[in-house]
Amino acid sequence: MQITDANQLLELEENEFIGEIPKLTNSQINFNGKNNILICEEDVHLWNSRIDFNLDNSVLYLSSNIHDYSVNIVLHKNSVCFIGKNNFFNGRANFVLSEAKNIILGDECFISYNVVFRTSDGHCIYHASSKDRMNYAKSIYVGDHVWLGQNAMVFKGSKIGSGAIIGANSVVSNKTVKSNTTSAGAPLRLIHEDTFWTPHSNNGWGEEEILKRS
Repeated sequence: MQITDANQLLELEENEFIGEIPKLTNSQINFNGKNNILICEEDVHLWNSRIDFNLDNSVLYLSSNIHDYSVNIVLHKNSVCFIGKNNFFNGRANFVLSEAKNIILGDECFISYNVVFRTSDGHCIYHASSKDRMNYAKSIYVGDHVWLGQNAMVFKGSKIGSGAIIGANSVVSNKTVKSNTTSAGAPLRLIHEDTFWTPHSNNGWGEEEILKRS
């Protein structure tokens, strides 16, 4: 069932909607399986977004947000995606959940342009001699007040602590990033410890503001 009018969520038969009806702007929600659950708190606005429940038995929880959701979320089967309160999506973020793994995103994170979250590589890799699989899927956990820079990619097994900063074009794969640190690169490496960031933009600062805050 393809949903472009949020009131259609009240007509689901093999899937379930719980909570407050979201606002949809240039967005769609597709239920292609059964026994999936979409949960929305109040003040959920999906803007230029697409959500696909591709198979069965997955749960998506969208918390209330003073900002718009700008997301592509694909849930394949038996997965849970939880997105906390008041996250800022500065451009569309992509979430792909596969192999019954989960993505948990905390509150008040800043997600820059073209950030990607993936729990699986999408194809299996095996050792030629033993035939053992080498790339099992893993869940992703991101804490509160995390800043993910432009084009950052967060892959399976990543755990990012609250207050962390991940630089632009970085790749976080099966790594644990400590809280209040700055990391960057592909592969990811620690740049600074004991750091914090503020959500207020400095794009419009002139010399006076820069000197005042240096």
